[in-house]
Amino acid sequence: MKIQNLNTIGCLLVLFLTGQFTNAQFGKASKVELPATYDFDYTYKLKMTNKKDEFEMTYFLSDGGKYFGFDAGEMAKSKNQDGDMFMVMDNELNVSSMFMEMMGKKMVQKTKLKMNKMMEEANEQNTMEYRKIDSKTILGYECEGYIGEDKKSKVTIYITNDAPVSFNNVWGANPKTIPKNMDASWMKKYAENGLMMMMIYEDKKRSKNNMTMECIALEQKDFTIDTSGYGSMMGALMGN
Repeated sequence: MKIQNLNTIGCLLVLFLTGQFTNAQFGKASKVELPATYDFDYTYKLKMTNKKDEFEMTYFLSDGGKYFGFDAGEMAKSKNQDGDMFMVMDNELNVSSMFMEMMGKKMVQKTKLKMNKMMEEANEQNTMEYRKIDSKTILGYECEGYIGEDKKSKVTIYITNDAPVSFNNVWGANPKTIPKNMDASWMKKYAENGLMMMMIYEDKKRSKNNMTMECIALEQKDFTIDTSGYGSMMGALMGN
């Protein structure tokens, strides 16, 4: 993951949790044509712990595709809900696609999602000052540590440059998402292979929002979503 987005996964989660996304950043995408397949090469398992509970999410990464996926069914099960769901965030198409199996039918729900715009707007409000801290080893990977802090919150991040895969191909180089007050040499160092291995988010006013996210497994695994096997939700409900 590029250093300007070294906490992209965590930021997306935190922004969702704190309600900082607006409806203007979402839209209908029923006419968007998806690629025939989404092919993945690695799984990245993230354990998230907050004040009340903990749960795990498995992300699926591709060596070259500008997309990543995650098993959304895991989150549903953590909330005691039934669900067989897999979501793909495609930054090239600016679409998130939820692939589901319901009533014996395969369906896909597509939503227009301006992911880079979200990160740009979040960065515009970013008032954090950053500093480097001691490194630590996570899953055998040497990780350097950084802290971003302002009056409202504190984010501690550990990132490695030695992982075999990252999110950098998804987000690309976007100067508008580069965190303010961050040393340019840090950005350059992790421009190719940087991968976040741990993030600790602390809300100084609302401790219930505190969350720790840690990569607990990074494994090579081939996985493919054949999009042609999924019809629209409307078509499924109408019996087509």
